[in-house]
Amino acid sequence: MLYTIVMMVCMSAMPQTCEQREEMADGLAMNPGVAFMQAQPLVAHWLETHPGYFVQRWRVLPGRSS
Repeated sequence: MLYTIVMMVCMSAMPQTCEQREEMADGLAMNPGVAFMQAQPLVAHWLETHPGYFVQRWRVLPGRSS
């Protein structure tokens, strides 16, 4: 199922500087709770590829597109 991972990301050097990022994720389970667990590694991968940021909060929304 298609989901959008919505993250509030902030700069590590300036924690008050935050923005919302959306990443599409396909192939997650239809059950929202399971999809949330499956999305955790995708959020971790985003953090690994975006040094200097941290994720303040995130959520998974079904069927949403940017």
